[in-house]
Amino acid sequence: MEKPKDYYLILGVARNASTAAIKRAYRKLAKQLHPDLAERGPEAFQDLQAAYETLADAERRRRYDESLEQASLFGPLAWSFVRSPSRGDLRRPIRPGSLSGEILLTPREARAGGVLPIDVPLTTACPACEGTGGYVFDCDRCGGEGTIERRLPVPVRIPANVPEGTVFQVRVDDPAVLSILLTVHIRQL
Repeated sequence: MEKPKDYYLILGVARNASTAAIKRAYRKLAKQLHPDLAERGPEAFQDLQAAYETLADAERRRRYDESLEQASLFGPLAWSFVRSPSRGDLRRPIRPGSLSGEILLTPREARAGGVLPIDVPLTTACPACEGTGGYVFDCDRCGGEGTIERRLPVPVRIPANVPEGTVFQVRVDDPAVLSILLTVHIRQL
């Protein structure tokens, strides 16, 4: 019996991967392996398409899994399936930039001023996989996305008698954000 190709390995997903994870992996690899864009020829793209069509369909996937068990396809990984960083860095870049937001104050708060603690939601590189999303299998912490959501606490000093429309530029000590632009709005009662 001829050994079937390991479609899980071709897509770079775990054997228990969800349909959503399979679709994500296919879309990512289809861009890299498309015959119009890749140097490797149409065979790699055809294998990718066959893997996706088989694993995305529940019944075909069940039959395929049974054929893998019968063929005892548990040998060592072939080096040809390992995606090397020399073909393009696998890290998903997280570019620092400026964020913008609005502060809504009551007239009394605007007159008094003070320190306003805010939590800024940030998307940063996953520390578990260092932003790669996983090499062969999806990272457990970020689900193969390469990024995680976190909160950055930032105290903002509001001067007394701040007028409507004032814009603050707050610099933060975090590599994910260069600065935060905050516009003050005074709620009319």
